Amino acid sequence: MTAQAPCGICAGIERIKSRDADNFIAELANSYVVLGDAQYYRGYCVMLAKRHATEIFLMPPAQARALFEELRLVAEAIAAVTKPWKMNYECLGNAEPHVHWHLFPRYESDDLRRAPVWIRPEAERMAALGEAERTALIAALREQISARFPDARVAAN
Repeated sequence: MTAQAPCGICAGIERIKSRDADNFIAELANSYVVLGDAQYYRGYCVMLAKRHATEIFLMPPAQARALFEELRLVAEAIAAVTKPWKMNYECLGNAEPHVHWHLFPRYESDDLRRAPVWIRPEAERMAALGEAERTALIAALREQISARFPDARVAAN
């Protein structure tokens, strides 16, 4: 019997809980929202399900539906801040088998806007924001998420 590797997303959630995640945006009832490292697509965020499940269909139905509603409203908040041409949603789990969504704002100025984000070379995708821009983006996202989720935890304390 092969030992199962520890879940990287569960480890990330533990860092969020211990207040050791500088990419933390918000804690919602069923998920955590973090700013993605790769900011070529400005506003790229990841929404991590609090409950460890490898598939959405393995979650209790009511919790899965609530998670989808959170996804919908988080995407709306990201769009309010970034004004994208289109939002892309990806829930893969091949590399990290824990339900999570990548939310990519896509922009009309992107020459690859009709292609999957993964087509763009990783060296380009991994563009980082300057500290001031990153801090301002997180603050704007927190404001928009708080408007949609009054009970969200958005402060790092």
